[in-house]
Amino acid sequence: MIPTPNAATQIAAFRAVLASSDTDAKKSYDLVWLEHLVGDVHQPLHAATRVSGADPNGDRGGNLVKLCAAPCKDELHAFWDDLLGTSSSPATAIRVARGLPEPDSTLASKKDASDWVNESFELAQNSVYTAPIGSGDGPFAITSAYRRNAKKIAQQRVAVAGVRLANLLNEELK
Repeated sequence: MIPTPNAATQIAAFRAVLASSDTDAKKSYDLVWLEHLVGDVHQPLHAATRVSGADPNGDRGGNLVKLCAAPCKDELHAFWDDLLGTSSSPATAIRVARGLPEPDSTLASKKDASDWVNESFELAQNSVYTAPIGSGDGPFAITSAYRRNAKKIAQQRVAVAGVRLANLLNEELK
């Protein structure tokens, strides 16, 4: 059973505030969280935790899965978070955005945040927790093929997240 509140329920709540007559202060607060959560649910490890004998309570979205031997601190979740870069430069963000693929129009038209979460969950199962990521908490060595596929997925997810967010804002702020 999925606990509540969760990202999908909160996206719905923040959308409702934007469409309401609530104060601008509340709307601005909820807008920031809405933007954050829409981005988060498009990263596969924000929608999954792998439960196993090694991690009976889950691997915290890949945070417990190590990608190198101690004392290295790299882990799977951070790897996926950082695929498109870590710069805080607006110019870098614009350059990265210009290099994104055209989002799939069928996916981009989906409005239900639960669908977005389910897409990410399926990607976690089929593309994140796959070789060279094995069972247990590692350490695992990322291959160039895994890195290329992960980056392609990250680019696609960011592109579709951007269109979905724009559609959501256009709809709620009309």
